[in-house]
Amino acid sequence: MSIYARVIRYYRPYLPQILLALALLMVTVGLNLLKPWPVKWVIDTLLPAADNEVVPFHGHLLNLGEAIGGAALSVVAIYLLNGLFNVGNSYLLTDIGLKALLHLRTQMYACLQNLPLHFHDRRRSGDSTFRVAYDTQAIQTIFNRGFVTVLGAVVTLIGTFTIMFRMDRALALCSLAVVPLLWGTIAFYAERIRKQSTTLQQEESDVLATATEGLSAIRVVHAFGREEHEVTNFAREARQSYGANLRLTLTNTISSLLIGLITAAGTALILYVGVRHVIDGRLKVGDLYVFLSYLVMLYQPLEQLSYTAWSMEGAAAGMQRVFEILDTEDTVPEKPEAPPLPPATGKIELRGVSFQYEAGDPILRDFSLEVPPGKTVALVGGTGAGKTTVLSLVPRFYDPSAGQVLIDGHDLRDYAKKSVRETMAIVLQDTLLLTGTVEENIAYGRLGAKKSEIREAAVQARAHDFIMKLPQGYDTLVGERGVRLSGGQRQRVGIARAFLKRAPILLLDEPTSALDLETEAEIMETLGGLMRVPTTLIVTHRLNTIHHVDQIYVMAAGAVVESGTGPELLAKGGLYARLWNAGNGERSRRPAGETPV
Repeated sequence: MSIYARVIRYYRPYLPQILLALALLMVTVGLNLLKPWPVKWVIDTLLPAADNEVVPFHGHLLNLGEAIGGAALSVVAIYLLNGLFNVGNSYLLTDIGLKALLHLRTQMYACLQNLPLHFHDRRRSGDSTFRVAYDTQAIQTIFNRGFVTVLGAVVTLIGTFTIMFRMDRALALCSLAVVPLLWGTIAFYAERIRKQSTTLQQEESDVLATATEGLSAIRVVHAFGREEHEVTNFAREARQSYGANLRLTLTNTISSLLIGLITAAGTALILYVGVRHVIDGRLKVGDLYVFLSYLVMLYQPLEQLSYTAWSMEGAAAGMQRVFEILDTEDTVPEKPEAPPLPPATGKIELRGVSFQYEAGDPILRDFSLEVPPGKTVALVGGTGAGKTTVLSLVPRFYDPSAGQVLIDGHDLRDYAKKSVRETMAIVLQDTLLLTGTVEENIAYGRLGAKKSEIREAAVQARAHDFIMKLPQGYDTLVGERGVRLSGGQRQRVGIARAFLKRAPILLLDEPTSALDLETEAEIMETLGGLMRVPTTLIVTHRLNTIHHVDQIYVMAAGAVVESGTGPELLAKGGLYARLWNAGNGERSRRPAGETPV
């Protein structure tokens, strides 16, 4: 299906409004065609009768002064009616275009929200933002400056040429002499403008992405004194956008110049031939005036069609980028009419799971794991062992390439993703907070929660005391990504969010690795309260924080190499013991009663 055919589908719900707008458009075109006629009547009838007191008008005699006044008023009336109908038509068309834009933007954003993490891992967030905010505007351009403009121009052309042909056939045919040149010029520049528009949109997207990334990492930039480096990178992208914009502008300018010259040549030809016809008595002066007025109406739509063709090419490039996102295949698909996951007790099981982010680079190989309901299991191991990957498979952020992930014996691929994730609360290494208040961020764990429940969750997460010391308490704005709070405070808000959700499964991904020892101890004590009820799966490098959990799995190269309790694994003297000793060497901490291996 072509891009334009897909665009039309977005306008089908507004067909009654479109038909009304088109009716108003027809009336507007008709009134435009009437504009020259009062002046023609003045030139051909009133001026020759200037010495008379009366003039004939459709079998009646009119006073000359009244006739002149009537002609003047008719001009005002035609222009006024034309303007009123044009206002109504423009309002309706703009409203329709904006509704379609609203629909597309919402669909685009929903699509991006629902695409799996694997998609977002490969893309710059600034590019996705640009497509939602700017590329989607092409749907309005194609409708308002495309379909509607073409229809209005075609109707004007047909009406204008019909009247011109009836007035003077030879002169009307002369007016068409330049049409092949016009369309040849349009065809020559259309593909070039489309390619340059596509390039410009990509360059503008890169500018936005570079600015977004540089500003979101402003603390790192300042910490390493890389302001000049970031400005240089941005300037490079901006220069490329500048070059693309300049090339497109030059192409548009040259093409417009050629179009203008061609229509000027057509006007000159008509002026020459028309004057000769007046001299020969084949036309009246008023007829020549009407003809020249209609010539403008004839060439103006032709010019509009050329500009419309180029605008449509640019808009088509934008819609191509939009449909590229909408057509992206979901690598974590949901079955049609997938039922919700039944209420869970919390048993997690991975059976023979294999997984790879990129072809030929397996992360997990025939991996199996079982977490009994209500138990706490930890995954430890070196960097790249596959721990976080396992954690990401449980809420179906990704699907395994082989094997099964099950909750209470149910294969997660058979159930709605939303219901699967509703059974889980997640606390990440770096808690991400949304722009808004502390209360709103805690409530994100369970939308619609009562204020009393939100405060109770904050108390359980030991966040209530520091929240009450903030300038506006729970109504304090946390800033973008929570920058107004410390790392420990953000983590407590994230834990409060998990408390509020009251899910049967708790997933913890390095919940303390970015914290100092004192804050880590406080956070782990808080997490201890959260971990008492649900089934808990925790990933961490901090072995001291998980040494006494129910079961520990030690991973290496995507497989389990050891399992047992902390004391049992220390006694074995294997990988866990080596990791333990390396950690203790840095931190000088070990569980009470343990001796080094």
